[in-house]
Amino acid sequence: MIDKAITFATKAHEGQFRKGTKLPYIVHPLEVGVIVSRMTQDKEVIAAAILHDTLEDCKEVTFSVLCQEFGERVAEIVRAESEEKGGTWNERKANTVRRLKEEKVSDVKLVALADKLSNARSLKRDYQMVGDKLWQRFNMKDKAQQAWYYRGLCDSLKNMEEFPEYWEFCELIAYVFRGVVVE
Repeated sequence: MIDKAITFATKAHEGQFRKGTKLPYIVHPLEVGVIVSRMTQDKEVIAAAILHDTLEDCKEVTFSVLCQEFGERVAEIVRAESEEKGGTWNERKANTVRRLKEEKVSDVKLVALADKLSNARSLKRDYQMVGDKLWQRFNMKDKAQQAWYYRGLCDSLKNMEEFPEYWEFCELIAYVFRGVVVE
């Protein structure tokens, strides 16, 4: 199932790149899969981690396609990790923070933590290279707003503190957003 998820995600994300880079997008879902595999050996959860952005970012991928190819459990995890398209950036991110805070430790939360950790690693790496120019890559260019979101995620994922990945995530966020005051 994991090999099938890798093949599917690679094809679905073909031609996509990480924001502001020439790095093929597939690197991110693969890293998320590796991170999840350190927290669970459940092949369906690892597959969902690899597929986590296909519903949100790939037009040809639908919930029914994921159900057909990988089963309902995998498709449900992917759907739960996908962000709703409507509303402002702040509304979408506030919804994500709230939803994750309400979520118990679960397969969805494992994938969410791995996704956010992978993003935080990229933020730190890119921040060290380009500094505050980094924020120009994103829809939300205000570093304080990004800090609000990522700090909110640290709080929302607090019940994942049994995993070293949670602590790594929060340390990365503290580093990238050190000194940033959020009003």
